[in-house]
Amino acid sequence: MSGPGALLVSDLDGTLLRPDETLSAFTVGVINDYIADGGLFTYATARSYASAARVTAPLRLRLPVMTYGGAIVVDPVTGRARQARFLPAALVEEMFRLTDGSRLVQPIVYAIREGRDRACWLADRVTPGVANYLRTRSGDPRLLPLSARADIDVAAVFYVSLIGDRQPLQELFEQLPAAPDGCHFVLAEDIYAAGQWWLELTACTKAAAVAALKAEVVAATVTCFGDQLNDLPMFAVADTALAVANAAPEVRAAATRVIGANTDDGVARWIAATAAHDDGVP
Repeated sequence: MSGPGALLVSDLDGTLLRPDETLSAFTVGVINDYIADGGLFTYATARSYASAARVTAPLRLRLPVMTYGGAIVVDPVTGRARQARFLPAALVEEMFRLTDGSRLVQPIVYAIREGRDRACWLADRVTPGVANYLRTRSGDPRLLPLSARADIDVAAVFYVSLIGDRQPLQELFEQLPAAPDGCHFVLAEDIYAAGQWWLELTACTKAAAVAALKAEVVAATVTCFGDQLNDLPMFAVADTALAVANAAPEVRAAATRVIGANTDDGVARWIAATAAHDDGVP
């Protein structure tokens, strides 16, 4: 529920954002009013901070935001990363071994390099999935093509994306070792491109980042909003877990309650209705 000491954490894509990856004027107004009145609101997303900041620019965020699935926490006022968590180097090496030579699946590896996050790939092994990724990110300052695996510092990798058809990604997913403690692996269909799948390896979970923020701001409760499988960990640590109506079946099943869809400003409408009641129940 909402109320004094309540921390609200929303996913972005498919949850707070509309299908065109924008925020409605209604959502912006509700959230900014909630923050102005002293409410605690932030987001947890698989996006980078650069990408997330662009689509959330109208929001007057004050609390740290959780990016790359919780692996990097950023101060939205300064734009500086406060902390980063890294994948085990042995896991990154194993992922390289499993994909070496494949023309169907090649990783995009996100690492801290020269003080900032970079998205790296082998320039001579561009699969259709990697090509689609690059096509939609022209001019992204994170992009760094590499000529050899040895150019990647495996100890500095915090996130890995593999993009393509479901079958080869499913086969790879089944060959990977179990996710180490604190890490999270997810295979899911792209909500913006039907038929394109993403296998993501994250050095942290949204749950761990949310729990740390709850302790930092001394929040009494946490309410989380989500729609995809990578939101399930934070649902597990939330006092109230709210799935938008367009959420994946597994997410709706794990939710405390299903609210309106992202096409209908479900998150903002829930906040507006809940904050309007003294008892916190819409």
